Amino acid sequence: MVTWLLVSLGASALWGVVLFVSDRGIAQIWPPARGNWITGIAAWLLTIAIYMGLIRTATADWNTLDLPAWLRWGVGGVALSVAATWVQGRGITDLGLKGTSGWDVGVVTTGAYARRRHPQYAGQVLSLLGLALLGGSAWAGLAAVAGSAALIYASHVEDRFMARRHPGYGDYASQVRFF
Repeated sequence: MVTWLLVSLGASALWGVVLFVSDRGIAQIWPPARGNWITGIAAWLLTIAIYMGLIRTATADWNTLDLPAWLRWGVGGVALSVAATWVQGRGITDLGLKGTSGWDVGVVTTGAYARRRHPQYAGQVLSLLGLALLGGSAWAGLAAVAGSAALIYASHVEDRFMARRHPGYGDYASQVRFF
């Protein structure tokens, strides 16, 4: 369990470092100045590591918080995870695989992006929290919080990046909610 927890926390921390370096102007790693398959694969591998670490931690430490079944399987974990998958999937579909992998696809203002600036990240945050709730584990909760923090920070970094790169983004951002 400890290994998988460290995988999830390490991937979240690495995302945080990449975002910090980019946000502070030290080096433009994410979003990349020019997206390519390497940046896309790296981004998705980190995301997969966050999820796999969380899931493996939750299964190894299954319901040690002794949460009630109705919360884990009904109202909370499963329902939240299913809803989150729809939100995240819609964001990925509307932005496109290249857009979610670092290519500059411009300012997308249609579909889910007409209502929220970061539906993909919002869905991912909800799914991480839902999976941790389903697992009923404090360690899985820690992994979910760390992954969520990285994704929320990524949303803010991308907002600033888009505002610098696309002059019309500020108007869009003032009219469309963050999450």
